[in-house]
Amino acid sequence: MTTMFRNPFKRREYEPLPCEDVFDYSMTKDSEKPCKYTSVHHGFSIQDLPFEPSHNEVIYVENDYDGPTNRFIVDNIGLLRECFAKHNLVFVYLPLLGRDLADEKVWRYRKPYGPTESAGELPPLRSDFLLDHMKSPENRDKMTPCFARYNYSVIDFDAYTKEHVERWDNIFDTFTFDVGQATDARDYVESICDYVSGKLFWWSGYCCLRKQTFDDADDAFECDTEKLLANVRYEIELLRRKGISEVILRQLVEPEVKLSRIVIRKDYTILLPDYGNMEIAMTPLVKAVYLLFLRHPEGIVFKHLPDYRRELAAIYDAIKSTTDSSRTFLGIRRYCDNIINVTDPLNNSINEKCARIKEAFLTRFHESMACHYYITGKRGEPKRILLPPELIVWEV
Repeated sequence: MTTMFRNPFKRREYEPLPCEDVFDYSMTKDSEKPCKYTSVHHGFSIQDLPFEPSHNEVIYVENDYDGPTNRFIVDNIGLLRECFAKHNLVFVYLPLLGRDLADEKVWRYRKPYGPTESAGELPPLRSDFLLDHMKSPENRDKMTPCFARYNYSVIDFDAYTKEHVERWDNIFDTFTFDVGQATDARDYVESICDYVSGKLFWWSGYCCLRKQTFDDADDAFECDTEKLLANVRYEIELLRRKGISEVILRQLVEPEVKLSRIVIRKDYTILLPDYGNMEIAMTPLVKAVYLLFLRHPEGIVFKHLPDYRRELAAIYDAIKSTTDSSRTFLGIRRYCDNIINVTDPLNNSINEKCARIKEAFLTRFHESMACHYYITGKRGEPKRILLPPELIVWEV
């Protein structure tokens, strides 16, 4: 019997967070999972869009007004939003978009400073808005009521000279929507939503076909953060309205980057006094990591995290109102597993905490301001909080 020995000098590998596939990527249309109801899956090209398209939006599109379809959508708008929300998607019905954007939560998200303003009902967009930008307008009359979802963008090249043309074509998938089949509204909506949310053609999923590997937490920083934010992405998208809603919002409430002071109270409460005394809630360990980086505006290189273990433990103990004495043996500081893991460059715990910090701010106000408060940094460089030190107030 051969005994296997583990090489103690072999470098332990970084274990990336598991990748959860949201979409069923298909290489050919023949392999697409059929829909319970008749829904034809096509696509069309759009150019010169006045907004940045979003994968998280499903937009109702029609060329000519269809009375039965519009009545069905209005009568079942809550059901449609609920079903798409289960897939982290935002359903957009353009005739009601102005009313939706007048929600106080949307306004406060974009403008957390100053007095609360009443937007009133904003002007809506027509359901054929996207079709005004079709690359092949001669096909416009062929468009029947459908759901449209952004798939990917391509650079337009001249077919003969192969010269690069400074224009992006945006490809939208379309899924026909025939309410004549909807004898059971809930069953119909749920089936169509499942079909639309499960289909993006192969190009969108191409980058996911190869398993990603990482050397350490620094290498995986951006990827891990995005994975961990997936469970709150719908909530964030609903507030920031990044896609077609920008057509309306840019004209009215373009976010102005006004930064608030951040105050760390004696009880370690985190407040933003210039944003209506907004409190940013975090769990104790996540808050300890945040305060550690807030104490070091020069930034921290992830591979040097073990050097900050004692300081992080002291902050964590203070937040939890514990003492060091119970964790000291023969003059040697004993650290709990949480502190050891989060300061281990080969453990994804630090990326988990950074994702939770990013979530705490992104769910409260627009990313144009939030990016100054959470931890950012490029691969191989110190990770830091961009907020100017003069805006950081310590009361502890």
